[in-house]
Amino acid sequence: MRVLWFSVTPSLFNPHTNRHNGGGWIASLEQIIRTEQSIQLGVAFEFPDNHFCRDKDGVVYYPVQCKKRSWIKKWLNNSNEEKKTKYYLKIIEDFKPDLIQIFGSENDFGVICQYTQIPVVIHMQGCIPPYHNALFPVRMNSFDFVFHRGLSLQRRIIGIRSQHAFHKRAEKEIKIVQSCHYFMGRTEWDKSLINLFNPSATYFHCEEVLRDSFMNNNKQWKVEVSDKIKIVSVISNPWYKGVDLILKTAQLLKRFTGLDFKWQVYGVQNIRFYEHKYKIKAVDVNVKIMGTASKEELVDTLCSATCYVHPSYIDNSPNSLCEAQVLGVPVLATYVGGISSLVKNGETGILFPANAPYTLAALIKRISADKELALQLSYKARQQAIERHNPNAIRTRLLEIYKQILDQK
Repeated sequence: MRVLWFSVTPSLFNPHTNRHNGGGWIASLEQIIRTEQSIQLGVAFEFPDNHFCRDKDGVVYYPVQCKKRSWIKKWLNNSNEEKKTKYYLKIIEDFKPDLIQIFGSENDFGVICQYTQIPVVIHMQGCIPPYHNALFPVRMNSFDFVFHRGLSLQRRIIGIRSQHAFHKRAEKEIKIVQSCHYFMGRTEWDKSLINLFNPSATYFHCEEVLRDSFMNNNKQWKVEVSDKIKIVSVISNPWYKGVDLILKTAQLLKRFTGLDFKWQVYGVQNIRFYEHKYKIKAVDVNVKIMGTASKEELVDTLCSATCYVHPSYIDNSPNSLCEAQVLGVPVLATYVGGISSLVKNGETGILFPANAPYTLAALIKRISADKELALQLSYKARQQAIERHNPNAIRTRLLEIYKQILDQK
C-alpha cells in the first residue's frame, strides 16, 4: 500500500526542526509506520530544500519550497494557492499513492481534495472557526497591538490583522472540510465539528503517538514532600493560549495565599506585551519564561513539578497535556474544545472554566496541599495515557483505517 502524507513538519526527514509543540508526534508516528512492511510511505512538507524528492531510509520525502510572502502581500490577500496546488498535484503524480493522509484541515494541503480521485483522509488537529471565536482573551482586541509595548513589528502586524486573517482562514477550512470524505481524530469535539460542517463524511477515531522521550523512559512524577510549589505550563505564542490567565492567576496566588511557588512557562519567548496590557510583571508574581526546551529537559522539569496547568482558551488535543499525563503529573486544564476527551474531571485531572483565574488559583492551592488527591490524579492519568498512546495499538488502528477507506473506495 502506497501512502502519501502531507505533513505540517519535516517529520523524520529533519527531526531537529520539529518544534516543541504541534509536530514532534508526527515524527513519532512515522517511526512506528516505518516498521510496517506493507506500507510504502511518502512524506510531503514545506522545507527549504532544492530537491524535488529524496529517498531516505526507505521513505520518499518531498520538500516543498515555500517562499514567505511579505506582510504587504498577505495584507492585500495576494495568494499563491493555485501555484501550490499544482505543485502538490505534481507530487501526487510522481508518488502515485493509493491513499493520501493530510495532517490538519487548517493548512493549504487540504485543497487537493477537490482535484484528485485518490482517497484523502484528513487527520484533525486544530480547527480555525472555533479558534477564531476565542481569538482574543477578555479585555483584548486588535487595537491593543497598535498602542501597547512589548511586541516586535512582525508580531504587532500579525495582531492587528489577526481578526481578518482568522476569518479568511476559517472560511477556507470549512470549504476544505466540506470537500473531503474521510477524517480521523481523537476527541468528541473535532468529531462534532466534522458532523456540523460535513455530516455525510466518515470519521475514524485514532489516537496520537507521543514523543519517545516521554514514552520510553523510566522517569515518572512523584509527589514532593516540600513547601515549595512548582507549576509548569507548556504553551505557544497565539493570543488564545492563555498567557494572560497565567499572569492573572499568579497575581492572585501572590496576593491571597502564602504559597512559596514558581511558575515555569515553556514555549513562549517573552510576554512583555501581556505584562504591559494587564499591568502585571512576571517577575513580581513568580512567573518565569523558559523559552523552548528539549524534550529531555521537559521530562525532568515535569517530573519535579507540583502540577501541570493548561490555560488555553481553545484547544483540541494538546500533546503537551498528554505528555504531562503519561509522566503522571497532576493536571489542571481549561474545559474547552477537545480537552474533556483527554481529561476526565476529578479522575485523570481537574477541569476548570476558561478565563477563571480565581478558580484556578483555588485549585492550585488545593492540589498543592492535598497530596492524596495529587497521587490519585497522577495514578489514573498515567494509566489511561499509557494505554491511550500505546504505539502498537495506534499502528494497528491506523492500518485498519487505511484498509477501510480503500475497501470503501
